[in-house]
Amino acid sequence: MSNLRLLKKLYSTVVNTNQNLSRFTLPERLRGTFVERWKQYWESVAKDYYESTMGIGTYVKENPIKSSLATVITGCAYYCASTNPDEYSYRSEFIDCTNSMLYVPPTVRNPSTVKQLEYLEKCYNMGIVKRLNLMLFSVMWIDEFNDDIQAYKANCKYLKPSIFSVHKRAIDIGFLNTWWNLEKIMVDYDVNPEEWKDYIEPE
Repeated sequence: MSNLRLLKKLYSTVVNTNQNLSRFTLPERLRGTFVERWKQYWESVAKDYYESTMGIGTYVKENPIKSSLATVITGCAYYCASTNPDEYSYRSEFIDCTNSMLYVPPTVRNPSTVKQLEYLEKCYNMGIVKRLNLMLFSVMWIDEFNDDIQAYKANCKYLKPSIFSVHKRAIDIGFLNTWWNLEKIMVDYDVNPEEWKDYIEPE
């Protein structure tokens, strides 16, 4: 309520809401000129902002639960949108994963991790890794053709992959500054399940 009173006091210095008259009057020689029209325009803008602000304040006061819920949802949506990773971050994260594998001897590398990283590198070399920005999160997916290919099938809109088929081609989801599939791929990347398959415990 203190904020509402402060806003009311602030706007009342510009607009007289009771009588709809300005507190500041122009000299007679400026009446009917551009200066008066400019003054009336900004008075109208200030009044509109004042009324909308007071209306929001009244709604918040009368509906505290709905207002709190809307504020939380809006805040969460803004945070998700601001932490939505881009394609550059995916490439950077992929390179970091590849570099981490270089420090691991080939005999102890996880075959599944190696296979998936090699597939992603092949797709990058072909230029078919694409990003779909969904505002709150991103989806990395594999296209059929490079953007530089000018074949008919690559440019005909009726033959291009539909947006509804992206989930079948998706390779990763970026959310809250994290690429979740890459993170999953790198779990136990330095553990080779085949290394000890012939190991026999001593009796």
